Amino acid sequence: MVSVSRRLSMFTVVIFSGVLILSGCATKKYVRQQVQTLQPQIQEAQNAGKENAERIDAVDKKAQQGISAAQAADQKAGQAQQAADTAQGAAQAADRKADTANQGVQQANNRIGTLESRISSINDNYTQSESQTVTFPNNSAILSSDAKSTLDQVAGNLGGQQSGYMLELEGYTDGRGSEQYNIGLSQRRAEAVERYLVSKNIPLFRIAIVGLGKENPVADNKTNDGRAQNRRVEVRVLKSAGNRQTN
Repeated sequence: MVSVSRRLSMFTVVIFSGVLILSGCATKKYVRQQVQTLQPQIQEAQNAGKENAERIDAVDKKAQQGISAAQAADQKAGQAQQAADTAQGAAQAADRKADTANQGVQQANNRIGTLESRISSINDNYTQSESQTVTFPNNSAILSSDAKSTLDQVAGNLGGQQSGYMLELEGYTDGRGSEQYNIGLSQRRAEAVERYLVSKNIPLFRIAIVGLGKENPVADNKTNDGRAQNRRVEVRVLKSAGNRQTN
């Protein structure tokens, strides 16, 4: 009896196990079928996820580019503002210089007006009242003691006179040297006489000078004595009709 019961139990176990195995096989097959049915949807979902990821990356990239562009624009705006500030400073400096220049022009106009007023008071009816000559060493525009003494006499005769006279200074050289050099040397000699007379309180605007080089010789340039006489500045004192004096 015991043996029969044991065998029945074992048979029961075997049958149950077989049922379980068969059930398991049926379940796996069912799962595979379901998975295969859902595979297109899964693939579609994966593709959609990939596309979304790519779109997100593209949007992020564009956002980064936008941020970079905005930063570059800010930097350019800052540089433009700095340039505008620099330009404004330069414009203000130019305005100040223009104001200074205008003041200088006004001052110059005032001086010109004063000079024109003085000149307009000068009578054009002048005649020569005195003539003096000062001579110079060879190739020199330096005044000698004798020349200064002569010019002191001229300035002394005009002392105290505020108007009514003019001075003409004509510079000359001897006949040696080039024309261009002699013109310059004769001009420097006339300027030396002019500076000395101005130092003696002769108004500058009453003096007219010119350098004539070797023109109008007063002696023979072939001799030393003649050349010495030609190296000269002629000083002519011109006085108006109402201010003539006998010298």
